Amino acid sequence: MEMICSNFWIVDDDLSFGKSLRRMLNARGMAAEYFGSAQSFLDSVPPGQSGLAIVDIHMPVLDGFGLLKKMRDLRYEMPVIIVTGHADNDARDRAMQSGAGGFLRKPFSEESLMELVGKLEGDRSAA
Repeated sequence: MEMICSNFWIVDDDLSFGKSLRRMLNARGMAAEYFGSAQSFLDSVPPGQSGLAIVDIHMPVLDGFGLLKKMRDLRYEMPVIIVTGHADNDARDRAMQSGAGGFLRKPFSEESLMELVGKLEGDRSAA
């Protein structure tokens, strides 16, 4: 199956997590860029850019829910996967109600991420 997603945008204030996720995606032949804050992502990636964002909930200044709202307000078209190490059912429900394409609790396996990405790709190609 050919991936529509040409870029992965990782937004997480945890440097070691972000860099390790970027390395994992790069090792699979996928382009991935890491941002340590929501604002650095917004400053670097324009709304028309294609790809898939992987966004942590708990970040200083602008958290993952705030970034998701801002992305919707600015008309970013890319799907967003919300990730967190502090999840409860309320966070999952809030992420999905806010328009996230998926939700993963850290630590997650490479397989669970790729399965979710494949599902989101299938949803986008069917639309």
